Amino acid sequence: MVKKRRDFNKVKKVDLTLSNKSVYEEIGELLGTKNVNQTKVDTFNIKNVYGKGSVNLISFEDITIAICAFKLEQELIVKQNFCEEFVELCFLIEGEKVVSVRGFGSVFFESGDAYMARIRCFDCDCKIAANRPCKEMSIRLPVSFLSKHGFENDIMPKEFVDDNLILPITNEVLSIIESIEQLNISGSARRIFLKAKVFELLAILVSNYKSGGAELNASMGSNLLKKLFTVKRIVDENLKMNYSVNELSREVGLNKTILDREFLRVFGLTVHQHSIAQKIKRAKSLLCNTDLPIYEIAEEIGYKNATHFSAAFKREVGVAPKNYRASTTQ
Repeated sequence: MVKKRRDFNKVKKVDLTLSNKSVYEEIGELLGTKNVNQTKVDTFNIKNVYGKGSVNLISFEDITIAICAFKLEQELIVKQNFCEEFVELCFLIEGEKVVSVRGFGSVFFESGDAYMARIRCFDCDCKIAANRPCKEMSIRLPVSFLSKHGFENDIMPKEFVDDNLILPITNEVLSIIESIEQLNISGSARRIFLKAKVFELLAILVSNYKSGGAELNASMGSNLLKKLFTVKRIVDENLKMNYSVNELSREVGLNKTILDREFLRVFGLTVHQHSIAQKIKRAKSLLCNTDLPIYEIAEEIGYKNATHFSAAFKREVGVAPKNYRASTTQ
């Protein structure tokens, strides 16, 4: 099990151990239910006391898909007691949560994480971080679903508390998730489309687990590194610009959460931190080696005016640009 520690302060607590309610029924208000061609869609709005956002719960045949997009005002702890067995595919596109299984320890999930696990009867606390978007898709299937559709000979799903449970969300997986979210097909074709996408996600995760992550790492490896270095080059060569992570992720065709996480892993700084560091480095050079006015140096590295630049420079270097220049010319 991958164990990480995280502090959660000022939490709201929801105890569902003795309740038949789902977490969505507890923290959300049901806005409406649609039943079309054997596909049921429940739409929930998150209650104001918890935060803002929505959850769509799609049920058909023996498949349940939960699409969550919300932001909590305070950390939320949900106590649950599962008395059934099922297989869960989960994709945390954005957000943070910690699942503590009594008797085993805690598993930390962050933006860009995915897993497929066999959930057996156990007690757990699920902590969801506040003040940041939580965007997640989970798919729940009965254990019999895998054998029914010929997956049982490929792999047995990991237990939730097993090591190497977590895989990264690849671009291929992300595109499938987005196609489900943006679906506007109606009628029986909708159910057929959704079931096909569930099969696609299952097949990809089964393949990734079977390879022990080796193929996944290889496929992400060289391409990912190229994209990360491309982002670094774009930032370094365009200091006048203030790119957002969204813009850069679209430029290189990479999930923004993966871009942020992997850029930090490879270069030791987030994209934003690296951009600031390069701007300040360039400013130092101009202050030492030219007579350019402060306001022109500010424009050269993408600050709106000398005041904003001076504040940022002092925050990073400890002295104002004027004083830094004076100290280097003495």
